[in-house]
Amino acid sequence: MIMFAYVAITLGQSRSFSRLLIDSKITLGLGGVVIVLVSVSASVGFFAYVGVPATLIIIEVIPFLVLAVGVDNIFILVQAYQRSIRGKDESRQEHLGRIVGDVAPSMLLSSVAESCCFFLGSLSDMPAIRAFALYAGFALILDFILQITAFVALFSLDIKRQENNRLDVLCCLQGGKKEVDSSSDGLLFKIMKDVYTPFLLRRWVRAAVMLLFVGWFCLSLAVAPNVEVGLDQELSVPEDSFVTKYFLYMKDFLSVGPPVYFVLRGGMDLSQKDAQNKICASAGCNDDSLVTQLNWASKSSNRTYIAIPPMSWMDDYFSWLEPSSECCNVYPNQTFCPDPSQANGVTDLF
Repeated sequence: MIMFAYVAITLGQSRSFSRLLIDSKITLGLGGVVIVLVSVSASVGFFAYVGVPATLIIIEVIPFLVLAVGVDNIFILVQAYQRSIRGKDESRQEHLGRIVGDVAPSMLLSSVAESCCFFLGSLSDMPAIRAFALYAGFALILDFILQITAFVALFSLDIKRQENNRLDVLCCLQGGKKEVDSSSDGLLFKIMKDVYTPFLLRRWVRAAVMLLFVGWFCLSLAVAPNVEVGLDQELSVPEDSFVTKYFLYMKDFLSVGPPVYFVLRGGMDLSQKDAQNKICASAGCNDDSLVTQLNWASKSSNRTYIAIPPMSWMDDYFSWLEPSSECCNVYPNQTFCPDPSQANGVTDLF
C-alpha cells in the first residue's frame, strides 16, 4: 500500500487545487503496481510448470524487488510525456508513440541488463540462490513487456481522461473546463533544476562530495571483513511463525550446531575384519580407528567443533548381531526378526 500510494502521488502533476482530482494518477499508479504483481505471478507460474521449486523468500521478496527495479520505467515514460510539447497537428496517439519511441530503447537496455545480472546469479551452486535469480530475472523481463504494452495502453486512456477533464478513478464525472499548460514544470522538477543542481555544481560542494564518498568507500572496505557470511534459520521464516520459536529454542537450549556426517568412499572392503577394525569403536577394534579418533575429538572442545561422540552404523550393527543383546534379531525358530519400528513399511525416527 505504501508503494502504491507513493507511485500514485508522484506520477501526478497537479498545479492547482481545482484540478487535483483530474491531474492525479491514482488509476495509472494502481495499474503499474498490478503489472508488477502480474509479472511476478507469471514468473512463479512458469517456473512451477517447469519444475523449479519456489521458497518463501521468493514469494515475499521478489514482488518488492521487481516493483523497486521496474517502477523507474513507469516514471521515465510518464514524465517524458508530461515534459514534452505536442506538435500542432499531432494526435494523442502520435504524441504518445513518439515518446515511447524515445524512451523505450533505454527501458529495454536497462531491463535486459538487470535481468542478465540475475540470470548470472542462477549459475550459483546453491539451489535457493539459483531459484531466486531465475524467478527475479524472468519477472523483470515480463514486467518490461507488460510496461510497453498494457501500461502504454492504460496510459493512453488516462491521457484521454485528463484531456476531457474527467476525474481520476471516477471517470464518469467531469470537472471544470479550465485549461492548464500541460508542458509547465512540476514542483519537484523546479526544485531539482533551480535549487539542488546549482548547489551541487559549486566548486567546494563538488570537492566535499568527492572526499565524502572516497572516505565512505575506504571505511566500507575496512569493515567488510567483519561481515559474517551466512543466513540464520530464524531469519528465513515470518516472525509470528511457530517455526521461529522452534529455531530460537534450539539455539538457546540445544545449541549443538548442524549434524555432521563422515562418509568413506571406496578403497575398503568392509567384509574384511581388518577394514572393520579401522572404522568401528567397539571392543576389539583398533585404538586409532576412525570412530575412536572422532570420539577423542568430541572431548577436546577447545580444539574441535564436535560436540558429542559420533554414532557409527557399524557398531550398531555389531551390537545387533551380538547373541546376548536385548535387540531381537531372530525368532526361536531361527527366522529373521524385523525391526518393530519399521512395521507396515513406516520407520519411526523419534
